[in-house]
Amino acid sequence: MTNSKRVAIVTGAARPWGLGRCTAMGLAAKGFDIAVVDMRDDWGEEAAAAIRREAETRAAYMKTDLRQRSNIEAMVARVVREFGRIDVLANVAAVCPSERIEDLKEETYEQVFRTNFLGTAFCCQAVLQQMRSQKSGHIVNIASGGAITPYAGLALYGAAKAAVIQFSKVLAFEEAKNGIVVTIVAPGPMHTAMGRESGPTEEDLKQLGASMPLGRPCYPEEVAEVIVFAATNSSNVLTGQTLHARGGALPMV
Repeated sequence: MTNSKRVAIVTGAARPWGLGRCTAMGLAAKGFDIAVVDMRDDWGEEAAAAIRREAETRAAYMKTDLRQRSNIEAMVARVVREFGRIDVLANVAAVCPSERIEDLKEETYEQVFRTNFLGTAFCCQAVLQQMRSQKSGHIVNIASGGAITPYAGLALYGAAKAAVIQFSKVLAFEEAKNGIVVTIVAPGPMHTAMGRESGPTEEDLKQLGASMPLGRPCYPEEVAEVIVFAATNSSNVLTGQTLHARGGALPMV
């Protein structure tokens, strides 16, 4: 089918008050039809219904295990089939186990890198053919301040997100000639449900926030505004750039 409206895929978009959900809602408010990509059926269906209700745009929940490339390719094919095009890919899905290096297990390496890096990379590859055929597209990959500044317990998370940054820069370099813009958003410490469940504790966040010029951790809706900006900016000159959404905290170099 054909569709004159812009279409966005947002991964990790189901969790209430999560960064992905806030990003999906922000893009829907800009008039995008939304593919809500996640693994939680209850949250996913509710997120799609909320978008349809509040933004009066089309939205569909698409259950996808991002750890398997074939699942991602099937999801992208469904988006093209049901929505007709792909204008934005926002790779927000991530896992964030907090473990010190001495305690890391092999399965944790597999989980973090397969979800946070390979899932992002496979999604990028899967949308290229469609975006090239349109001669346009925005890919926004979510990295982390933890890819730049070391945080105890987040060695694997930071390493996977550092890989996302370099992969995105090369992708931007290769695809600029095809009209595809690739940007990276690197949030700092953030109040999210995922973070409370598996990442830094609330006390850790308070301490980190106190050290930031902003004086507090970021909120997902604030970072989502940066992602929406990157995804909807009509200028191509930001391609390959990392946008730091870290409350004034400077990268450690």
